[in-house]
Amino acid sequence: MFNRVATPDIRGPEPVKTLTPQQQPIPQMKTPAPPLFGSPLQQSGSVIDAPTSVLGQDITIAGQQLVIKTKGSLLIAGHIQGDVHGEAVTVGETGSVVGTITARTITVQGEVSGALKGTSVNLNATSRVDGDIVKQTLSIDEGAQFDGSVRRAKDVGEVTPDLT
Repeated sequence: MFNRVATPDIRGPEPVKTLTPQQQPIPQMKTPAPPLFGSPLQQSGSVIDAPTSVLGQDITIAGQQLVIKTKGSLLIAGHIQGDVHGEAVTVGETGSVVGTITARTITVQGEVSGALKGTSVNLNATSRVDGDIVKQTLSIDEGAQFDGSVRRAKDVGEVTPDLT
């Protein structure tokens, strides 16, 4: 095997340093760390920490009359066959949804086959959407693929997600 020969340390101990009162280190105040993902949500005057939930690339969720609900943010990198309700829903570049997405903020980078109902809907350049959009505001980046109709919501209830 290996042989290890210990050699004596010829260095002496480090001298002790003393600090005068002017040189004393000032204790640092610790500030609370921001949430790992997402941002705090406002709900009737109080702040609720709502991290972003992530459905990874290796996840497929399918079912009859399936509804996924989140009071926070949701990033979909996998595949969902069903409806999604949330505060903020993002379909990542590798993600796909076959069903209706209802959220205050919807961002699509991947594929959606179904309706989008949101206060703010954003279709990024890599998005492919086949379905109707009901919105209050809409932005479509150059390069986005969209096949469907767009109409303004008649009232806020039409684009409000069911989170109960």
